[in-house]
Amino acid sequence: MLHYQQNFSNSKSLLDFQFNNPGDWGLFNTKGNFYLQNSGTDTISIKNGLPSNLAVLNQMTYGDFILEASVYADSDTSGFFNVCFVLGLKSKEQYYYIKISNRNDSADFGIFVLKQTLHKKLTGTVAPAVKWERNKWHKVRIERNIVERTIEVYIDNNTQPVLRTKDYELVMGCVGYGSVSNPCRIDDIKIWAPTVIPEKTQVF
Repeated sequence: MLHYQQNFSNSKSLLDFQFNNPGDWGLFNTKGNFYLQNSGTDTISIKNGLPSNLAVLNQMTYGDFILEASVYADSDTSGFFNVCFVLGLKSKEQYYYIKISNRNDSADFGIFVLKQTLHKKLTGTVAPAVKWERNKWHKVRIERNIVERTIEVYIDNNTQPVLRTKDYELVMGCVGYGSVSNPCRIDDIKIWAPTVIPEKTQVF
């Protein structure tokens, strides 16, 4: 069933999220379309390439779910542009993260897990060929199967996942969105889930 939906047309939508850098996030409107955006960061030397700008959905812990969203990435001063999704998040030291970027290499495109200070890539060393364009809205779909422990990622109109992994490290947790260093936007979030635990996790 559809559990959560957000198009950011109401200023109160910000109350649905926790932000690690609240001053860097805001609601914007382009030609009548409202969306959530972060302003990026001034430095391009982000330690370990972890998401540095995060918006995490409040008071909702998910196991199985399907998430769809429209995302739009601009570039930082190095020409790097990406979006990141987090899931299975219990704290800022423990979560899965999906990184989609214009750099199809082992460090910048894939599914990763972070536990304490250690992070590792769960997908292949070579990223699939994906047309990931700057200044364009892309549709991302994430399917999480908690029984099979799988995570699948679809981009735009792909009928096959561009990223897939099976991992037993983490189970239920919060979901969120962000980037490493560049500005990015998100809109039209939809989350389908059979069960949701109304549990407040104070992440930041």
